[in-house]
Amino acid sequence: MIERFTEKAIKVILLAQEEAFIAQHEKLLPEHILLGLLREESGLCAKLLRASGLSLEILREEIKKMPLKQVELSGVSESLPFSAAVKKILREAWYESQSVGAYYVTPENLFVCLLREENTSIINLLRNFDVDVARIKTSVRRVASKSVKPNNHPEDVGRQVISISNIDTSLLFEDENLKKIMKIAKEKLNEAEREAFGTEQLMAGILENKENWLAQVLESEGVTINNFMEKLNEINSRKDEYNEDEPQLTPKAYKAVSSAYDLAREFGSTYIKPEHVLLGILKEKNGLASRILSELNINTDSLFHKVINPIEREKPEILTIIKLAQEEARRMEQNIVGTEQILLGILGEGAGTAAKVLRDLGITLKDLRIEVQKVIGFGHHFSEEKEMVFTPRAKRVLALAWAKAKKFHHSKVKSEHLLLAITREKDSMAMKVLENIGVDVLEIRQGILNEIKKGDTTGFDKAEI
Repeated sequence: MIERFTEKAIKVILLAQEEAFIAQHEKLLPEHILLGLLREESGLCAKLLRASGLSLEILREEIKKMPLKQVELSGVSESLPFSAAVKKILREAWYESQSVGAYYVTPENLFVCLLREENTSIINLLRNFDVDVARIKTSVRRVASKSVKPNNHPEDVGRQVISISNIDTSLLFEDENLKKIMKIAKEKLNEAEREAFGTEQLMAGILENKENWLAQVLESEGVTINNFMEKLNEINSRKDEYNEDEPQLTPKAYKAVSSAYDLAREFGSTYIKPEHVLLGILKEKNGLASRILSELNINTDSLFHKVINPIEREKPEILTIIKLAQEEARRMEQNIVGTEQILLGILGEGAGTAAKVLRDLGITLKDLRIEVQKVIGFGHHFSEEKEMVFTPRAKRVLALAWAKAKKFHHSKVKSEHLLLAITREKDSMAMKVLENIGVDVLEIRQGILNEIKKGDTTGFDKAEI
């Protein structure tokens, strides 16, 4: 998860680990994160804490008085384990960042989660110094959410928003495992005499399909088809599922499926799978399924991570490329990812077919970075707290790559699909950079074809490439 943190947020964690190590505490605790936030002097949190009369030395002395277990430590501070409370704060900080449409955790996200009422030791500690917790929390949220004007980017023209209703629901019937679940969900829909699928039918379909591993994960958390249906039968209204219209899927189910679609693409899958749908349901916190899970006292955060962790451990190629592209944008002080950053991400990932093709054409990451800097330059309005967004053309490249992988009947979107998609966007900044280096589109396509011929050529056609 730490790869989702901004550099400043990572610095806070490292400073917190250092404080815990110096104090000879056996684990990293929330109190250490508070010290880390105060030590990160340039941050908003440190400024607000100091304005409230709190100093690093006074806070250290107060924490020393607390009955925290001390041990004799050796090694380095980074090796300290995280306490359960800290793990929860880090997880909640990620959800906090997502709730405002951001993709990276900032020190402010950490601070807001640190100030939640369940963290009584932190709340009491601050109140001992007459810190107005409610006021400072509101100030952090307000300042952190202020919009920052994004950089101008040659590809950043007329950003488009994809409507939920534009999702092709036939995608729910492509993956064989999801098709089985949708069949069960349809039976539940008919039994309930409803016309539109809701999150509750999708969840029931997942629970009743015992062949799928997700049913076991849900049961391990205490959710069974029996207790879920029992709770569902107690609910007489579907108002939790509707906004205004009544499409084939309820609006809340559409949102869940939309999230599933985004997650499938993020993880490089050309199919929406049951695990993507379950994650989408868990993200749609206002649907009937989430309401039932809440009434069953299910920790949905824990459940979310039980499902997503095995997927992340696979380290999908496209996810690595996207993260590297975002890092390249940050390196250039930009909040916008263009096709040129995706190209840098492809080469930075290094192990994929596309990276090999580019290297064989004599392109190095260093040379490519220099050329990108010449074409784009450095940003002037960069903010780590601002959401990292993709240009419409970069989004189109991702969509083209996904369509290309599907056309070739590949189960995963890989670097070669991305590079092929880039070559189709002739006016993109990525192609301008490649042309400046002296690389021809035909050379790239032939290089990809040659690499593909060495492996599985199923579904490929030279004309299509």
